[in-house]
Amino acid sequence: MSGHMPQPGKTILVEGGGRIPFIPPITHRIEETMARRKTITIKEVARMAGVSVTTVSNYLNGQMARMSADTREKVGKVIEDLHYQPSSAAQSMRSNSTKIIGVIVGDISNIFSSMLFGGIQKVIKPRNYSLMLLSTGNDPADENLCINKLIRQNVDGLIIQPTQDDPEAFYPIVNAHTPLVIVDGIVKATPKNAAHVISDNTPSSKAMCRELHERGYRRIVTVSETTAPTSSQLPRLEAVRHCTAKLGMEHVMLDVRGHDDAWLAERLRENAGPDAPRTAVFPLMGPLLFRTLTALQAAGLEFPGDLGLVSFDDWNWGRFIGGGVDLLQRDIDEIGRLAGESILQIIEQGHPEQTEISVPTRRIAGHSL
Repeated sequence: MSGHMPQPGKTILVEGGGRIPFIPPITHRIEETMARRKTITIKEVARMAGVSVTTVSNYLNGQMARMSADTREKVGKVIEDLHYQPSSAAQSMRSNSTKIIGVIVGDISNIFSSMLFGGIQKVIKPRNYSLMLLSTGNDPADENLCINKLIRQNVDGLIIQPTQDDPEAFYPIVNAHTPLVIVDGIVKATPKNAAHVISDNTPSSKAMCRELHERGYRRIVTVSETTAPTSSQLPRLEAVRHCTAKLGMEHVMLDVRGHDDAWLAERLRENAGPDAPRTAVFPLMGPLLFRTLTALQAAGLEFPGDLGLVSFDDWNWGRFIGGGVDLLQRDIDEIGRLAGESILQIIEQGHPEQTEISVPTRRIAGHSL
């Protein structure tokens, strides 16, 4: 018989002149599977061998002292049959792994950063990983420096709260094949196997807008400070803009960048006159609630009498102000936990189980509306 292998479904001539159905060998069936699928992951190798991802990783790294001969043979056979080539991301469990995950945040003084850090730590610490935390001060140039520094440290993965949506900023990450998770912002120009973990900014903002309309408010004053094109405030702002237009409400946008609290107090006073429609002030992140409360006090305005007040908040301290401020509370601990799970999935499997994860925001009722 020639060296040409018949196709499945065909028959082959056997000794004596008869024909029987051709049943391809296992390696040929796997090759057909490979032709239909672009990549084989470490998770699939583990599934076909009937072992854990960690066992396959240990085999690839030569850490087989505690592995039975039968297991070694099974894993080796599957790897050979699949022609499996571990990706650089999947090899993050290699013998020279640093067991360090780099975390880059925009502002380390923001309570968001410490809560995010805590959530990540809950997941990665039991897996014997450590965290290295760097802050960019919301400066894209500093973010680039932080990325390059952590890559030089050979971290096993990066979790970044981004300040930019520039594809070139992520070239070092792509070139180093470093697993990446983006938190608190959507960045379009990221490696294909990166994961995004965010709050449900748009749905929660629209729901709040509709609630204000139902409560009789006809003007919403948003207070924002958008320091980055990836800021989570931007989808909130766009959601309010869209929703107020749809409901026939007024929308006043106050961006406090470059302005002091006196400026904000004057703008709020302008929106609280006797001829003004019923108005609610809506700070779009926790730190801006501080500034808004200071400005309201300076302007001699009270809530909910002069103006309604509702705010995004990361740590629920607003419930202690007056009778309690109405809040949209983000679950930063959960964002951190899911970011930690995602980075470990990429390190161990070469890809995340979900590329985009949206964490629900909780509506906390107060007495400020």
